[in-house]
Amino acid sequence: MRRPPRPSDSLREQSYPPPYPDGWYRVAGSHELKPGTVLYRECLGQAMVVYRSESGGVHTMGAFCPHLGANLAGGCVKGDRLECPFHLWQLGADGSVAHVPYADKLPRNRQRTWPTREQYGQVFIYHRGGANADLDAPPPYEMPAIPDIDDGTMVYRGRYDAGSVYMHLLEFAENSVDFQHFSPLHGEMLVPWTRLKVPGIKIQHEATWEADADHDHIVYFKTTSTLKILGKLYPSTVGYAKATFVGPAGVVMFRVTIPKMGDILFFHTHLPVQPLEQKVNFTWFATATMPRALVYYVVGNWVAQWRNDLDIWENKVHLRRPLLLKGDGPIHKLRKWFRQFYPDD
Repeated sequence: MRRPPRPSDSLREQSYPPPYPDGWYRVAGSHELKPGTVLYRECLGQAMVVYRSESGGVHTMGAFCPHLGANLAGGCVKGDRLECPFHLWQLGADGSVAHVPYADKLPRNRQRTWPTREQYGQVFIYHRGGANADLDAPPPYEMPAIPDIDDGTMVYRGRYDAGSVYMHLLEFAENSVDFQHFSPLHGEMLVPWTRLKVPGIKIQHEATWEADADHDHIVYFKTTSTLKILGKLYPSTVGYAKATFVGPAGVVMFRVTIPKMGDILFFHTHLPVQPLEQKVNFTWFATATMPRALVYYVVGNWVAQWRNDLDIWENKVHLRRPLLLKGDGPIHKLRKWFRQFYPDD
């Protein structure tokens, strides 16, 4: 496929919904945060610091000191507090001013903080936007537990920082209900981690999409894939995948089942750093007995196929009234589900 010229960001951006829907987002890997580490992040229309206290907890707050605006990423951790490098003010993990070396009476102002969770080697924050957002309210839902990782059936097997892609977050969610794109974009076998096609091997997909019966913020995309080799379909090659969207595509968990061998589960996360830029990371786990080479192959195959979508996503606009036909998939249902993450609209 020939890559077209990319339309201007301003033209593309005005066609989409707002860029930062409410939800959980991955802001760091646990391996980046040793005790006392402070990381600076610009994302979701905000500047923030993520730090690990000396006792091991992870916290997130606004990046600039409320005193005179110094960047707290240049400061240091003192216990559970973050100390500003400019005048040595200390902010507690709840954003309160906990210590000023030259004052007895402390301001009551609080720095903005974000609900922060550390799970499965990753750090997630809950983002709220909109003029009427209650920033002190608890998250409306939590990151889900994964029992077979918690009990050791599945173990950590790797991670991959995919860098930035230039698209709106909605595109990844909408992709899951666009059933007719699988054949033209994902119908050929690729060498894992590359764009190289494997001659003579095609992939036949059957896909479904459904909302969770009990949790409004969760939807599922399921697909069955079978290889067609030199024109003949081989049922013995069938594989099953289930994607769980936890909110608006900031966190998506893919579970791939290989019959008689076990499961691979990988997190595919998006962090919006600008309206049309997503920082993408993959973190994966697998049944402990599954060969590592097979796990790496399967994840690499997903990444290779995902890159085919980028050629489309990074060069398209959003049509609010698309011309749809029977068989296109439940695109309007997906868009209605996605709108819940803009509670002020």
